Amino acid sequence: MTRLNDALAARFTDADEIKDVANHGCSGGVSGFIYSSELYDFFNEHEDEIENILDSYDITYSSLVPDAVSFQQYREAAVWFVVESYCQAQLDQ
Repeated sequence: MTRLNDALAARFTDADEIKDVANHGCSGGVSGFIYSSELYDFFNEHEDEIENILDSYDITYSSLVPDAVSFQQYREAAVWFVVESYCQAQLDQ
């Protein structure tokens, strides 16, 4: 397991929440992934692994947020993508 996967596994222990995130995404509000400061810190802690995941899906920052005006918007979208992907993978198991 990777540090990113370990962090997500420690955070997402509730099957209902995993299902909600997998089905509805993070935009409705997911504790720990709401505020810009939380997303900034999470991204910086796991940047390499997040970028590896984006690469594995052939996703670029600009494809996540085509009209971004700051790199923070890219960070936030990348973290949400990784969280949603993780939850989807857990749901598919």
